[in-house]
Amino acid sequence: MKLKILLIVTIIWGLVGCAASNVSKDFSLSSNSQFGLLVGSLKYRGTLSGYKVYYKGLSNDEKGFFEVGKGMMLIPIPPKSDFPNQKGKLQVTELPPGEYEITRWGVSSGVAEVSHAQPFRIKFKIEPGKATYIGSFVFTVTNQMGLTVTGAKVDFIDAFEEDSEVLRRLYPKLAMTDFYRGLEPGLKQESIGGDSSVYFNMPIVLNPVIY
Repeated sequence: MKLKILLIVTIIWGLVGCAASNVSKDFSLSSNSQFGLLVGSLKYRGTLSGYKVYYKGLSNDEKGFFEVGKGMMLIPIPPKSDFPNQKGKLQVTELPPGEYEITRWGVSSGVAEVSHAQPFRIKFKIEPGKATYIGSFVFTVTNQMGLTVTGAKVDFIDAFEEDSEVLRRLYPKLAMTDFYRGLEPGLKQESIGGDSSVYFNMPIVLNPVIY
């Protein structure tokens, strides 16, 4: 008798780290705090997917990512946007003080994983008891197969006026907080990381035969 066993192996592409959670809506920053506050935003133009920017500490062991959207959903219901006229999320996160850098971005879209093709580096600094604005990362879908994103570009811009307006609405206790702007006013860097590359997490089906 011949018994066929299906063995499904799924290769998962990813980076070690965890998503950084936003602080509570009634959060207030104390000058005596041992942590600092990061403020920035992720926005996207195109199909709902998981848009991520990865960070790591240069002077500590912190690492993780910021995310807007969802890479895999049973029911494609877009999450509520923080911005009135575009899709995105304001990132307001406590981090240990130190030097950090962002060197990766990615898009998770079903079985597709899209990432930058060229190296880039964006540094920022977190100081205890202070708030740092790091800018806005704007994802634009450049290619897709159906609802699956297979290409994207990311612009890094100074959107302080827009982001701070949303901050005042969502986090009223931070409305009077002074921010250190960790980037040049009016800065716009287009297509950080250059063109994108795509990797497909396709299931591999093996059929070993047992006699």
